[in-house]
Amino acid sequence: MKRKLLLISTFVSCIATAQVLQTENFNGLTVGNVGTDITGVTAGQGSWFTFSTNGTAPTTSTNAGNANFQIVASGNNSSNGLLFQGPNGDKGSRFMWKDGLPAAWAGRTTGNNIIEVEYDFFTGSTTTSTAQSGIRLFGMDGTNSRVLCGYVYNSNTRLLQGVAYLNNGGVFNTFLITLQTGGLILNADTWYRIGFGYDTTTGEPYWKFNSSPSVSVNPVNFAGPFQPEEVDFVMGVPNTNTVSSNITFDNYVSRASNTDTLLGTNDFNSLSASKFTVYPNPVNNIVNISNTANIQIEKVSLTDVNGRIVKTVNAGSLTDVQVNVSELNSGVYFMNIETNEGSATKKIVKQ
Repeated sequence: MKRKLLLISTFVSCIATAQVLQTENFNGLTVGNVGTDITGVTAGQGSWFTFSTNGTAPTTSTNAGNANFQIVASGNNSSNGLLFQGPNGDKGSRFMWKDGLPAAWAGRTTGNNIIEVEYDFFTGSTTTSTAQSGIRLFGMDGTNSRVLCGYVYNSNTRLLQGVAYLNNGGVFNTFLITLQTGGLILNADTWYRIGFGYDTTTGEPYWKFNSSPSVSVNPVNFAGPFQPEEVDFVMGVPNTNTVSSNITFDNYVSRASNTDTLLGTNDFNSLSASKFTVYPNPVNNIVNISNTANIQIEKVSLTDVNGRIVKTVNAGSLTDVQVNVSELNSGVYFMNIETNEGSATKKIVKQ
């Protein structure tokens, strides 16, 4: 049984200049299989490589194939997304990645020594499949590949955990991280946006899944530090699995930064957030977003206090936007405003 570490720390917010290293919303790809090669040799659509295996014998998995990686029209907010189909038996795994991260990382701005990854994913319906999925950042420790940071989502229990290569009392291994006391259980059939980061100077991994402070581990447990080599979409099964399951991903981005910027953390009190006026607040039906700096608003998304994306609006590069929130339940929401100059987050109250 893997040992779990749980230590929480709050990161101080500050203004950061982040650089995008890789990004993909799948809208420019054609609905259908990502590629025609599941051996990881020849890239498919969008220069994505795919690798699928049923696992070594004895195994009951039989469904490794190109259909394990599909572009679908059911991504977040009715856009394209990436559907992963898991093994239908007791062994097997799926990996999808894009080359070029080391070169992009080498070209980053001096001082941006943190790599962060964010993505949307759909939890899917209740299932007995024990498939475990997520996105993970890999780095090299000599000749060994290590999971520097990432997530593990368990399809049958809907438990979300962090994962990282750590030093636990002199024992170096890949450990699962409990993100919330009692375990972070997600809702079925729900879109979530989550993120994780890794500091290549200190070796610190951290995770963020809603408006709460980021979750990290005690510095005595850091391993490394290591340099990033690859970000992979991942799905696998333990030896108790009997059925296949699907997970849909969307809006992946990796970036280099000099501080924790996950899910707009740095924007809650930053100058960029102060450039926007959001009114009325509290709001009943229509909330207005305006600014006097001629900043073009490209997209507005709303998440609830559990990190669930409840509404997304494409703004079309306008400087003033109206968002209808009449269908939302009363409560607190976080409005992420994506612009041509970066992102900002505002808190609103729906009456």
